[in-house]
Amino acid sequence: MDKTDEFRVEVHLKWPAEDQLPALFANQFGIFSTGVEHVIFFGEFTSSLLLPGRTRESVVSQLNDAAINPVAKIVVTPEGLKAFYNLLKGYVEREGGTT
Repeated sequence: MDKTDEFRVEVHLKWPAEDQLPALFANQFGIFSTGVEHVIFFGEFTSSLLLPGRTRESVVSQLNDAAINPVAKIVVTPEGLKAFYNLLKGYVEREGGTT
């Protein structure tokens, strides 16, 4: 197909009801590029390190064993990453980063 034969089609996609999607909590995030796609990691860090009554020494001794529980890994194209960025940026600008 040569460029003169290209055309655009608008497609309206339908999401399932929000309550039908799994809800996963994440408080840790990471991203890297494969050179072709971008991989976004979501994880949860929970620890007894900061519980009341812990001594500084016991907390420091366990820091090397602190681990993040992986929650999800999402792989997106460069275009998908830009769309995700714009979605988050617009939301934070509208909502002020609070709920």
